[in-house]
Amino acid sequence: MLDLRKLVLLREIDAHGSIAAAAQSLSYSRSAVSQQITALEREVGTPLLERTSRSVVLTEAARVLVARTETVLAELEAAETEIGQTAGTPSGALRIGVSLNHGPPLLARALVQVQRRYPRLRITLRGVAAGEGRQAVRLGQLDLVLAFRYDQVPEPRLPGLLEIPLGSDPIRVAVAADHPLAGTGPRHLAEFAGERWVLRPASTFGRLTLHACHVAGFEPDAAAELDDLQAALGLVTAGWAVSLLPDLVPSRPEFPVARIPLADQRLHRHIAIVVRRGVAGAPAIEALVDEVQAQLIERTAPRPGREAERDLGDSGSRPGPSSPG
Repeated sequence: MLDLRKLVLLREIDAHGSIAAAAQSLSYSRSAVSQQITALEREVGTPLLERTSRSVVLTEAARVLVARTETVLAELEAAETEIGQTAGTPSGALRIGVSLNHGPPLLARALVQVQRRYPRLRITLRGVAAGEGRQAVRLGQLDLVLAFRYDQVPEPRLPGLLEIPLGSDPIRVAVAADHPLAGTGPRHLAEFAGERWVLRPASTFGRLTLHACHVAGFEPDAAAELDDLQAALGLVTAGWAVSLLPDLVPSRPEFPVARIPLADQRLHRHIAIVVRRGVAGAPAIEALVDEVQAQLIERTAPRPGREAERDLGDSGSRPGPSSPG
């Protein structure tokens, strides 16, 4: 029978791209990992890695093993989850990853409710960079992450994970409250071609902004390369630049902006909770999903006279949550 611990090492190498990086992530020495993989190669009777001076590439046999390892780990974790459910009130740790400029406003009230329901559960939050959360969940560094997708910027699906859709919110152009186009109704994105923009091209949201601008026929002038949407709000308020902004990113009283809907493109941010398949049925995770969905429904429901975010030029109607496409 193959040694599951060696298979997990192979999976780590696949995730990190090198033996050295896998060893560092597990606090092992590089030589220890190499020895274990060599032993695994003897057990299966075939090479598993094609080694170069800087990295390693998994062979076809290794990819078969990694795929099967994901299945085995998911089944073992599902068994642990089922056993835990027989113990009554959930306890232990629930480690949640959030993008600090996206997540807390969507999670805060839901986390309070879940903590009250399960007082023996220790909930901790960890800020993660965009694009890192899913891999951290896959490798067991986090239990779940609040993640975002955009139709125009596809991301690879990682094995062993389940994405539970929560809803989506439209993306509009945020401009200063005294901007000439504020309050004029839906506009074509090309009308903002001469503006300075807040965007970080390397980020997922930055790539979405670049894609939308290219579709509109212009190259945006990146006057501030930031991936912090609250910082972007401050720059927009001051009239320094404009920015795309999802509806559920809240404005603050000191940062009033006008949010202008697009007339020529449909941009949405799809929101999901990403977990490993083996723990998706855990009561605490199911409760968190329910609470966040309830918060999204409440926050996206149209209410008469809603002026908190200075959404000038909008009809006030917003779509409710929908599953990601």
